Amino acid sequence: MNNNVESFLKEKILPDLEKSRGGFDAIHTLEAVDWLKKIFEHTPKLNLDKDVLIIATYAHDWGYAGIFADGEVMTAEKIGSAKKAHMEIGAQKIGELLKDNIFDFLNHDQKERVIHLVAVHDKKYDIKDDDERVLMEADMLSGINVNSPKAKFDAASNVKFMDSLLNIRLPKFLTEYGKTEANRLIKEREIYYQNL
Repeated sequence: MNNNVESFLKEKILPDLEKSRGGFDAIHTLEAVDWLKKIFEHTPKLNLDKDVLIIATYAHDWGYAGIFADGEVMTAEKIGSAKKAHMEIGAQKIGELLKDNIFDFLNHDQKERVIHLVAVHDKKYDIKDDDERVLMEADMLSGINVNSPKAKFDAASNVKFMDSLLNIRLPKFLTEYGKTEANRLIKEREIYYQNL
């Protein structure tokens, strides 16, 4: 994928995400894309469509834009109640965007896979395909990271987030790199929440 495509994705998606959850989604999306690229860099034998995954990662939380009021305090319950809607909205948005000529380098099946990945990325019990798992890894690595300027959960919401991460999501991580980085970030997160 060339830089023009990534610039186009940023231009079309990030302005919406900067207004979503107090800017959390824009920061989180850029972090998730960075994690995805690191996963590919550290797992050279990963036989997945990198272009499809990068596009899906840029769009994965696009559906949150407009769901929450500006400045609304986020809790695990509020986010949980919006998960299904944000995946459906995000899949619709990226489906429309993929009609632009800049994506002519993708075939029909690749475009359908991008839409699919956005539509299922938070169905934590159903994620099974390798590309679904790698997108979840990148998404969760950003989500775990407390060393960034994005907003943090309150302590009670963090307990729910960590329970889901440790018991459902982390066992589905595909790459050794993702598992190692997740364990490092979990330790940092534990220290952060102990010091609150």
